[in-house]
Amino acid sequence: MRRSWLDRHAGWKIPLGCLTLILFLTVFVGGLFTFIFTSFRGSDVYKQAIAKAARDPQVRTLIGDPIRSSWFISGQLSVNGSSGNANLSIPISGANGKGVIRAVASKNAGVWRFSDLHVNVDGQSDSLDLLSAQSPNEREF
Repeated sequence: MRRSWLDRHAGWKIPLGCLTLILFLTVFVGGLFTFIFTSFRGSDVYKQAIAKAARDPQVRTLIGDPIRSSWFISGQLSVNGSSGNANLSIPISGANGKGVIRAVASKNAGVWRFSDLHVNVDGQSDSLDLLSAQSPNEREF
């Protein structure tokens, strides 16, 4: 009776077992991160924050068109039916630079309301308030 390759090379059992375990853990963690970041990107609060930033003329000037969001969104998102809370940091980039959208919102009766929505542009000391009716430059006059 002929022995299998693994029986003939018993010294490979532990390294192959470790490699298999590492492969399974990598696939699991990658799938978990993909699920989490896809959940963030699919949320209404995320979409609204990106849309408001993309419509703002100052953000478009400083970051550049088109505005793209990074894959790695950080923060918290909790939704329970028609209520919820969000506290997100969304890295964005464009042709002219990079920045981070800081969005804090709550959801009541199915409607998201932002309590804080700012864009911090790399290289700029002041953040851009996306909730104000006027831009920071117009308020200074």
